[in-house]
Amino acid sequence: MLERPTGRRTPGASGRGGGRPPSPGFAPWLMSTAVAVAVLLTAANLHGVLEGWSWLFQVAVTVCSIEAATGLARRLDWPPLTGALLGLAALVMSVNAMFLAPTSFLGIIPGPGTFAALDPMLEDARDTVISQVAPVLVNNGIALAACVGVGLIALLVDTLAVPLQMPAISGLGLFGLASVPAMIKPNSIGAAGFLAAAAGYLLLLGCAHWLASDGGGRGRLASAEQLRRASGIAAAGLAAALVLPQAIPGFSSGLFPEGSRLNWGSPTGLNPVVSLGDNLRRPGAFGRMTYATDAEEPLYLRSVTLENLTGARWSPSAFGGNKRTGIDELDVPGVQNLLAAGEVTTTRISTASFTSPWLLAPYAPAQVSGARGQWSWDPSTLNIRGESGTTTANQDYEVRSVKPQLTRDVLRAAEPTNNAVVDPVFSELPDNMPAIVTDTAATVINGLDSPYEQAMAIQTYLRAPGFVYSEQAPVEGGYDQSGFEVVAAFLEEKSGYCIHYAATMAIMARIAGIPSRMAVGYAPGRPTGSVFDDGPGGDLKEFEVDSRDAHAWPELFFSGVGWVAFEPTPSRGVLPAYAQAQTTPGSPTQPEDVLRPTGQPRPATGAAAESAESGSPAPAEDAVLSRQLWSTAAAAVVLCLLLTPLVLRGRRTNRRRTALAAGGTGRRAAVAAWVEAVDTAEDLGWAAAATETPRAFQQRLDDAGVVAGRSAAALSRLRAGYERAAYAAPETPAPDGDNAARWTDVETVKDRLQERAGWRRRLAGLFWPASLFSRRPSGADGRRDDPSYLA
Repeated sequence: MLERPTGRRTPGASGRGGGRPPSPGFAPWLMSTAVAVAVLLTAANLHGVLEGWSWLFQVAVTVCSIEAATGLARRLDWPPLTGALLGLAALVMSVNAMFLAPTSFLGIIPGPGTFAALDPMLEDARDTVISQVAPVLVNNGIALAACVGVGLIALLVDTLAVPLQMPAISGLGLFGLASVPAMIKPNSIGAAGFLAAAAGYLLLLGCAHWLASDGGGRGRLASAEQLRRASGIAAAGLAAALVLPQAIPGFSSGLFPEGSRLNWGSPTGLNPVVSLGDNLRRPGAFGRMTYATDAEEPLYLRSVTLENLTGARWSPSAFGGNKRTGIDELDVPGVQNLLAAGEVTTTRISTASFTSPWLLAPYAPAQVSGARGQWSWDPSTLNIRGESGTTTANQDYEVRSVKPQLTRDVLRAAEPTNNAVVDPVFSELPDNMPAIVTDTAATVINGLDSPYEQAMAIQTYLRAPGFVYSEQAPVEGGYDQSGFEVVAAFLEEKSGYCIHYAATMAIMARIAGIPSRMAVGYAPGRPTGSVFDDGPGGDLKEFEVDSRDAHAWPELFFSGVGWVAFEPTPSRGVLPAYAQAQTTPGSPTQPEDVLRPTGQPRPATGAAAESAESGSPAPAEDAVLSRQLWSTAAAAVVLCLLLTPLVLRGRRTNRRRTALAAGGTGRRAAVAAWVEAVDTAEDLGWAAAATETPRAFQQRLDDAGVVAGRSAAALSRLRAGYERAAYAAPETPAPDGDNAARWTDVETVKDRLQERAGWRRRLAGLFWPASLFSRRPSGADGRRDDPSYLA
């Protein structure tokens, strides 16, 4: 916090250092410029959360409009509240001019139709956040939300930095803005983004401190005090960045915000693709759910399908005019025919804390009962979505689902699909498909005409030994998404997790002419051992799933059959019988091998298994352990550095107290007692000036009410004893006095100073004592380079 200037600066005033502070006409614009630059440098880190840079111009227009308004208010010397309201008005008008001009008065003032035009934009923004992977495509709704969010942060930073005179605290607004990309982007904001935000913050602080000089010399002293505080804050921040990841559950690895993202608590939903990778990389299991089913095999629980590949990434198709409300019965002819034929599976699902707008259900759902809230569904995908804020949180419901009996022969007999049968969205491909994707697909399906054989060839290629399942490689390689550019990188690296395998198979299937989509949800999970009686229909066996089972898989369309799921990801899920490669007589049958990560040996048994279990940790575990040890060691070093000033200051105090307790000359005792009192005052914010005499220093504290009563009398005795010891002739006898009484006076003064100081001052005095870094050759404490000074 900056002290408020006691008077208005004049244009001709000069600082103590000879510099000339800016005139009043320039100062408001300087601070507005500093705030705008700081906010925009920090906001640039949203690149990677938002696609491209087009949004930054709109955000810059909004921020500059706000700062122009607040700067004008300060230039005209209007009250701070008026300036804040003018900035808020500038935010509204700039957003209206860019996004809602046709429905606004004069293009900038909201009109009667503005809110009606705003609704679809907000709906687009909500759907984008729900369905897309970062970086999300920037539509008008997303750009508007970015402008409003960053604009409000700019207004907050401006208010804290200028009217409230708290430029250091205004950094919290910048920190909040930087935290959004830090926790969303796979590799956080990176070193360049962190330095950009830090440079903006330092610019803001520098301008604020420069303008804090009032021409009377106080600006220079204030800067020195701020330098000490800034050093302490920097050390504390560095220590926190090292210590917090070790001490607080939720940081998977690295430093904040440069390391991995926060992983706190249970998963709050399965936004398609966006949170799937995060869930898989969580250290441990979160978000436990259960389902009980009468199916012979455990089920995949599908949340939503992604079929729209426009804009270089997968996303769900908008419900649009296809939306139907009510899920008691999903009236699709093919589904209802299977339901009537008795091909029915009953599943009871308990979602617990899993929160998503998409309802989990086995495919294909025919009837849903017991789900609370308002739900709608799309007949082309059978995706079920909550309306008016309805989510899956704490839901207990029953799904009756159907599926045809699928065999190799049935699928092999399917003819190539006529594009008129299915919506074109399931076959669309971008024009600029990378060559590696098309070339690989052509090689894999070369000479194959049957859609089933083509699908099996693609699945077999992805499950071959050349590919490795990895949840970390995409993050490290920068392709932790699902679009066709990501598929190209995946085919080059041949390492990724389910989203990459599923996206690759779906795209290669479309290249082969097979309509496809990608399903996101949960793999079958594990049995709990519980069985529930379902009456005449049979028993329901219970299974559990959690964040470790988050999964994606491709679904391909076959004429006369419908949508069929495949499993190209090694080591995940269950490979359906119809998707397993046929074996010839004499060839080894190893159905379990395809469920293990490529290159991993078959599990050991007997003594070999016991030996493996009792052996040393795996190399990956060794690497994690090594990183944790090094991080802990670094945190310990930084923590020691942070505590060093506290230890040194305590050591100095103990030496002085010990010296007084041991007796010695009255001259040395009087000097030590006075210096300890002056050091305490400096640590708590009442530093003695270099030219201030002991008497003037005591008088200043008296006049300010810092000391009073017993503490004032104690400080007077300490000052008088010091003056006799420091300024009397050498042949003058040493002053008399009880050393214990002197230290009692020191304690009395300390107690009073701590009582008068705020908690922030006390903490600063404890962990960053200014007296350790102050070396004045003369003045109130009379410090001299001689052996009599008890340092």
